[in-house]
Amino acid sequence: MKTFYYKQGLIFAFACLNVGLKAQEQVPATPPDSLKKLPAVIVTGPKYGRFSDYSAQTLQMSTFDIVTNPAAMADIIGNMRVLPGVQSNDNDGRLIIQGGGTGESQIYINDLIVANPYTLTSKNNGVRTRFNSDLFEGIVLQSGGFNAEFGQALSGIVNLNTKEREMMQAKTDMAVSSVYAGVTHIDKKPSYAYSTSLDYSNLTPYSKLFPDQYHWQKHYKQLSFDFFLTKAFSSRTKMTAQIHASTAGGDYLYETVDSVSMENDLKQNYLYAQLNLYHTFNNRFSLSVAGNIVIDQFSGTGVEYQNDKINTRNSWNHNKINLQYRAGRLTNRTGMELILNPYHETYTFGKEYTTSVNNNLASIYNDTKLFLSNNLTASIGIRGEYSNYLNRFNLAPRLYLGYRLNRHNIISASAGEYFQLPAMEYLKRANTMDFTSVNKATVSYGYVKKSSKFQWDAYYKKYANAITYKQVDRQVIDIENTGKGQGWGTDVFLKNNFKNLEYWFSYSFNHTKKQYDWFPEAVTPDYVSRHSLNATLKYWIAPMKSLVSANYTIASGTPYYKNSYPYNELGTTPLRNRLDISWSYLPRPWVIIHFGCQNVLGYKNIYGYEYSEIHPEVRQEIRNPQTRFLFLGVFITFSHNKKLNQLKNL
Repeated sequence: MKTFYYKQGLIFAFACLNVGLKAQEQVPATPPDSLKKLPAVIVTGPKYGRFSDYSAQTLQMSTFDIVTNPAAMADIIGNMRVLPGVQSNDNDGRLIIQGGGTGESQIYINDLIVANPYTLTSKNNGVRTRFNSDLFEGIVLQSGGFNAEFGQALSGIVNLNTKEREMMQAKTDMAVSSVYAGVTHIDKKPSYAYSTSLDYSNLTPYSKLFPDQYHWQKHYKQLSFDFFLTKAFSSRTKMTAQIHASTAGGDYLYETVDSVSMENDLKQNYLYAQLNLYHTFNNRFSLSVAGNIVIDQFSGTGVEYQNDKINTRNSWNHNKINLQYRAGRLTNRTGMELILNPYHETYTFGKEYTTSVNNNLASIYNDTKLFLSNNLTASIGIRGEYSNYLNRFNLAPRLYLGYRLNRHNIISASAGEYFQLPAMEYLKRANTMDFTSVNKATVSYGYVKKSSKFQWDAYYKKYANAITYKQVDRQVIDIENTGKGQGWGTDVFLKNNFKNLEYWFSYSFNHTKKQYDWFPEAVTPDYVSRHSLNATLKYWIAPMKSLVSANYTIASGTPYYKNSYPYNELGTTPLRNRLDISWSYLPRPWVIIHFGCQNVLGYKNIYGYEYSEIHPEVRQEIRNPQTRFLFLGVFITFSHNKKLNQLKNL
């Protein structure tokens, strides 16, 4: 029986961030002392051995970028949608990177994959990440050329590095808003610093004022707890620890195109914990050891039929050890990884069906970075992975070259192979499959001068062993790795400022055709827009003590297909666009009143069509159940420094 796909993330949980007042002030993505500067190439290489974040098609952001973008409303993934090469549909929210599906990217925290980093959601609602962006000093999107240390992603990764103790400031933040209330306390001592927060979200008042398309039996609620600790045992040894725990749920009714009333009663308990240890032996050798664990329990009704029920328990454990050697112009990283992923599911519809999967993945990698001259750097890597569940092995070579033309201009290129396991919805049905792979080549040109940046990218992707299957009476059969395809495109990005105005522009063109899912031949995926454009403006009005921001997104429509053989393309959805605005007012340096509105013009974007199973000519549009989203909040900071606030928190 075809499994219901669970989209994750419902509410807009606003992170508490602590940066200065001026909108034009930029927070560097990496601390100044983490930059290794040669006369030509600048490579980020923080102490304790994290590898370079710079590669072809890499963009770094600060927490200030995220929280002052009205398209994001302080969500890390929400802000990625304004970057070149990235699309994100409002009825899903996860990243679509350069034509790749939403499952082709991964989120890493301190170099470890985070399983299911999204909160619970309702049908056709966009997702949000679970994690507070204020915990991270470096937020990097790598859509091409990421090195051999990172795996299990075909199209891109989002790499998040937690803050150093020096960047944390003792304070207490309180927030009350239209959808949630929360408190965060940060303390800082000579050898350690920690942050702890408690948040409670309840959409009952908001949903009664601004109802959506669903009839809610129990409005969405969530309680979450976060703890982060960074501790220096000595000048050579450091530890970071992180915990996130949440419980969430909601119960609502909706009607299908055939007027069948479905009840989704959803509940989720989620626990995430991670520990990283870093030790420097001498000027050449350093060691890092890390591990995380995720326990994700979900239950839901009405996932596919009336009165059906599903319960899942997905556990994830990623362990990693890495040795780094640095000498002169050479840096080498060698590491081993082990991912344990036991999964258990019980589905009830008339009778009970039970499925269990124990999928373990072992990996080894080596990556060497060479400064061949003051203007030329190269990275050569290789990664091998073995899945005991599939009894399959892969080997992925990767190469990166970067050349600095002069002080501000850099050109770079990368080529490599990337592998990914089939999604759990396929693994639980068969263990005779193989890894899906992508061969990718990229070229990039970048111009960087102070706070200004221009970047142009071009890429080519070739898919192999994509998952295909057949559908008979909603049952998925004949799952195979017979899919293939290719994609190519170009991206342009500009970021600059003029006095108190900061502006971002990005444009992406993508041409992808691949054979996947139930399609017997290569087609343009129904989630990919060929053209997309984003513009973001931020303006600081000093006399009014206000930061006003606006973001406009426009994208061409996507194809839609018949849901039965021969799966012909029926047409293309209309053009999509969205205007978001926000206003932050500071009556006191430590008090902020924030208002935001997404899709302020109320444009009703269409993301496809649901067709009747009884009358194939009857259909209904797939839309986001909310036309607009409004937010109003008050943020107060208590600290010895009366100029600290949560402006980067909004």
